[in-house]
Amino acid sequence: MTLNLKKVCALLGTRDIPGSEKELEILCTRITELVELNGEKWVVENRQKLLDQWIYIVQQAIIP
Repeated sequence: MTLNLKKVCALLGTRDIPGSEKELEILCTRITELVELNGEKWVVENRQKLLDQWIYIVQQAIIP
């Protein structure tokens, strides 16, 4: 089951995550996959890198 945006925000330590509704759904799916692969602790430990990558993806309009 995919994590909801509230849980993703908690893991990433911020509610200030850019993106359209579609982009945020994709983010939730990807963070869920990372949690399943590496665990919540890994996501928390790497939250800044993940956020930086996400901001770049949104700014560059990589997701159509």
